Amino acid sequence: MNLNFLKNKSILISGGTGSIGSAIIKRLIKTKCKVIRIMSNDENGLYELSRELNLSSFAFDNFSKDMKKNKIRFFLGDVRDLKRCRQVSKDVDIVIHAAALKHVSIVEYNPQEAYQTNVIGTKNMIQAAIRNKVSKFILISTDKVVSPSSYMGKTKAIAEKIIFKKNSRSKTKTSIIRFGNVLGSRGSVVPNFIKLLKNKRDITVTNIRMVRFVMSINEAVNSIFKSLFLMKGNEIFISKSMKCFRIFDLAQTLIKYFKIHKGRKNKIYISNKHSGEKYEEELYSESEIPYIFIKNNLFVITKKKVKQNFKVIKLLNKYRVSNYNFLNHSQILKYLKKCKIL
Repeated sequence: MNLNFLKNKSILISGGTGSIGSAIIKRLIKTKCKVIRIMSNDENGLYELSRELNLSSFAFDNFSKDMKKNKIRFFLGDVRDLKRCRQVSKDVDIVIHAAALKHVSIVEYNPQEAYQTNVIGTKNMIQAAIRNKVSKFILISTDKVVSPSSYMGKTKAIAEKIIFKKNSRSKTKTSIIRFGNVLGSRGSVVPNFIKLLKNKRDITVTNIRMVRFVMSINEAVNSIFKSLFLMKGNEIFISKSMKCFRIFDLAQTLIKYFKIHKGRKNKIYISNKHSGEKYEEELYSESEIPYIFIKNNLFVITKKKVKQNFKVIKLLNKYRVSNYNFLNHSQILKYLKKCKIL
């Protein structure tokens, strides 16, 4: 995708040391943007990312020079801190708000912490962006906001509402992009399964009926840039090209792969569904369907109803829930290789 629209733009990525945030940064470095601001409360994550980007992070003088030379700025800060959000977003054109607590099981045990980051953090960041007259603000969200059954989904759903209810008099354009499971991202199911198999341990799947929408990190980043280019404000973007597979089929595919290539013999154990888990995920609700149009391989949800023919309505109903056209074992393997995970 051509990213010329980012030329001479100052861009802030909150949660910039996460899997998606760091992938965005590596793409931005190759553009002609003015400056890339990376905000994270993970000090070691900032350090590791600076090393990965070949910055001289051992001496402050060299580190400072390298930041200016490579149009990168590392900001240690938490989105829970409104003052810090204001400082970091000053003189910024675009905010990509990726900071969030995302792991369902951890969030279920720590709901108040999730509220502070996912809800208050989003509120702080959008308030700071509006105050600093940021041009575009995009929130990275999740399919778990639709009919949410977990605290993670519920807090991200509130975050979406905050973005849509922002001051209408503000010139800051705000939009949202929803993802399914991003394969290869830190703590996601595929790296976890692979780590278990490499350590000669068995895999546990909570239920053979579990189905998820999936996409690669590269596909996720492409969708973000595409949404930033297209956004006019008050939209929710969702990639139309996401795949679906059963978690049980993924486990079988990986076990077979490791048996053939590594000589490993592992088993799959079935446990009970965890608190907050759903058998299927939804990209959008039934009530959102009348507000969706399709553009550039994206579902775009707007505030106003759009004209739809029968074919479009049928397609939208088909794609809504992760219960169709599952990838089989060979397709899963091919997709993992395409994503450079295997």
